[in-house]
Amino acid sequence: MAAPSERRPWAPGEIRARQLAGAPAIPPVIRTFLTDQLRDFFAHLPLAFVAGLDAHGRPAASLLRGAPGFITAPEPSRLEIAAAFPDGESIVRASGAPFGVIGVDFAARRRNRVNGRIVGATSDSLTLAVEEAFGNCPKYIAPREAPATNGPGAWSDLPALDAAARKTIAGGVRFFVASSGSGGVDISHRGGPPGFVEIAPEGTLRIPDYPGNNYFNTLGNLLEHPEAALLFPDAPDGGALRLSGRARVDLAARSWSFEPERTQRLIRAAA
Repeated sequence: MAAPSERRPWAPGEIRARQLAGAPAIPPVIRTFLTDQLRDFFAHLPLAFVAGLDAHGRPAASLLRGAPGFITAPEPSRLEIAAAFPDGESIVRASGAPFGVIGVDFAARRRNRVNGRIVGATSDSLTLAVEEAFGNCPKYIAPREAPATNGPGAWSDLPALDAAARKTIAGGVRFFVASSGSGGVDISHRGGPPGFVEIAPEGTLRIPDYPGNNYFNTLGNLLEHPEAALLFPDAPDGGALRLSGRARVDLAARSWSFEPERTQRLIRAAA
């Protein structure tokens, strides 16, 4: 395990993205362990958004729910999640598989991320060996309704980006993007006013890259590996829309586009 004083160096994709965007160089800020503050933060959450790889090695995004305390960090190098995944989940949970978590406290406008490798998993739990832990700025975090507390639900394939899916995207003020790079997988938050994600008639999404921490974790990954997954929470019923496809980054225009290849909706059971 890395010594607690160590920070993860910037990945090649992150460095390249920062250079292409003309952003200033900054020292590494990503710790290799969970601080006490992060351990306490995750312990109070009722909801977490997660990322992994599917059986074909492509990023997948999902969400997990539980009563506050369902996420614990018994030590700085380990995160434990006591929650069942939705039925039909595509994320591989084998030992050694990469996995990422982002927690967002919408009321307090705080968000923190943890990435690492799975070291154990059952039907209703997962243990993560922490390799990266870091916070993000509070920009573009909009309040949301209290999450539904009924069961995990099930993923259902849609034949295309239908009218209901387009409505979810067009009216949304947030989504989460799962990506992969040389260091593993990552899931990040994107937010903005309703309509900030534009949908072309053929289904291509255009997404602005609003300035934030200038870490370029996601865009750096997308420069390395354009495959990604987008997750749009569909409040208040607790469902979600998941798109899998390929991204194209245009850092000169500070934007990126996404072409969906598979569309799924998370259907929640009645409470």
